Amino acid sequence: MATVLVKMNFCSKTHKITVSMREDGDLDLIVDSDCPEVMTYAESLGGRLTMDDISDLRKSKIFDPDNLDKITMTCLAPNGILSAAWLETGMMSKKMARDVKENVVSFEVV
Repeated sequence: MATVLVKMNFCSKTHKITVSMREDGDLDLIVDSDCPEVMTYAESLGGRLTMDDISDLRKSKIFDPDNLDKITMTCLAPNGILSAAWLETGMMSKKMARDVKENVVSFEVV
């Protein structure tokens, strides 16, 4: 199981995303968020991801425009889902994730 916490300070919303590997090779997805739009987006994903969803941008329902229309373009929830899935499948190192702790988008507004 891999869990990622996405803190959207701009809109004061938090998304806890957990992905677990299934015996059949697919992934179970659980999203807990205080954002109703992200919860609607998560519901559109159906609670289950395939390897195509996390490895092929053209086939991914995570980045399907019909699903993404439920959230703003700046929302980091899709990237959080992808990061959790990559951690769970070993496509990203859990050890390195523990060491670096977070990726950051910062605003340098002049």
